[in-house]
Amino acid sequence: MSGILSALESLFQPTPSDPAAAAAMTVLADPPTTPDRLDPALMAVAPDLTADERAAWVAALAGPLHRAGISGARCVAAFLGQCSQESAGFRVTQEDLFYSAERLCQVWPSRFPTIETAQPCAGRPEALANAVYADRMGNGDPASGDGWRFRGRGLIQITGRSAYESFARATGITLDAAVEQAGTQAGAVATAAWFWTANGLNALAETWAIDTITQKINGGMNGAADRIRLCEAALHAMEA
Repeated sequence: MSGILSALESLFQPTPSDPAAAAAMTVLADPPTTPDRLDPALMAVAPDLTADERAAWVAALAGPLHRAGISGARCVAAFLGQCSQESAGFRVTQEDLFYSAERLCQVWPSRFPTIETAQPCAGRPEALANAVYADRMGNGDPASGDGWRFRGRGLIQITGRSAYESFARATGITLDAAVEQAGTQAGAVATAAWFWTANGLNALAETWAIDTITQKINGGMNGAADRIRLCEAALHAMEA
């Protein structure tokens, strides 16, 4: 994993023509995001991780967060809290889309108004992704396979061809490499740090606008109360 992380770090260079990449490399004059600051915060937002799992995440997070300017206590706490909510406590970094027909009707009621309409995608993650993500977010039609190829990955699950293309441009890698790396631990951090800085979330974190950050990440307010709780827990742990 360290080899992948080193490769991502060396590639994470901005180009003058890409504002998102430039934003992702803004390093603030805050204290370094050191392991001793990250460990208690990560423990607060992901208490189910083992000590070894937490140590691996701390190692993966420290350098990229500092280089991306996610260094102040509020920025780090908001980042970790939001990432924890998105990744089920730093345990799920890739969307699997395995749903029963009943659950599909709950999650996508407009697309699956009845059990009968949901059955063709029930228990079929690839078919579901290609159906619900088709013709949007830069994806092609269902037959293109883009929905499955560009499904959510990372600590802040980037989704859709357009997002992966933007991340690839920001890091100077190919689209295929972006897809592959986003599924690794190092890539899960890199994609999240890129999304965070490219969307100006540090400024929102400094004013503790957690709900606005939630809207930027989620597109809605799913899990809003839990996100606030997690962010506040991380901040308390860092300031204790």
